[in-house]
Amino acid sequence: MMLVIDVTKGMQTQSAECLVIGQIACQKLVVVLNKVDLLAEGKRQAAIDRMTRRMQKTLEGTKFQGAPVVPVAAKPGGPEAPDTEAPQGIPELIEVLSKISMKSK
Repeated sequence: MMLVIDVTKGMQTQSAECLVIGQIACQKLVVVLNKVDLLAEGKRQAAIDRMTRRMQKTLEGTKFQGAPVVPVAAKPGGPEAPDTEAPQGIPELIEVLSKISMKSK
């Protein structure tokens, strides 16, 4: 299961509900921190690190403890932005998903 979190908002009610359902229905989890392009460039990595720690703390005590957290910008600049900028973090996300998929075989 991929749990996509808006990095500017953090865990929301709907995200928590998805996490509960995921514990019942899924074996593995990848947390995707989306919209990292909206973070101030000079503070981006610190904000990503802070949200990663927050998500890892949220997952403590669940079956998803230690799940990977991958920062991405699926559509840099938002939905109205031109398609000139490539998505960020997608190759890393694919790599994590591939590793998880291989482990389950």
